[in-house]
Amino acid sequence: MARSERLLATGMALAVAGSLVLTGCSQTKEVAKDAVTATGEAAKQAATTTGQAALAPAVNPVLDLLKKGENEVKGGNLGAAVATMGGFKAIWDKAAPVIKPLAGDKWPAIETAANLVISTFGGGTPDAAGATSALTGLIGPLSALIGK
Repeated sequence: MARSERLLATGMALAVAGSLVLTGCSQTKEVAKDAVTATGEAAKQAATTTGQAALAPAVNPVLDLLKKGENEVKGGNLGAAVATMGGFKAIWDKAAPVIKPLAGDKWPAIETAANLVISTFGGGTPDAAGATSALTGLIGPLSALIGK
């Protein structure tokens, strides 16, 4: 075999080997990427579960009060609902500082809904539709926040 043929054969062998190495690297990168994604998802799920557990003691008393008020409105007893919801602001003032840092981007909607509840029940007896709307407007996001 002449020297040029050996160089050509060696060059081709190196090219084939190089492409195999690059293919292997690409697959290794994909495997690593998949592993990182799976780890990230597991960490995200653990954080969500931990966050929900931390939120429950703050959110549950608020939800209990909101649901009691909602049941009274549905039962046609707006006076009782107003009396029940008279305690909302005090409970909310204690719960909000715990909820806010854990609610993330959901906080503005939750805060707006809480302010609506306060204004709806703070100025006398609301109409049933307005009361129901205010209550369910906060029950939904708070329930979602703790996974209920």
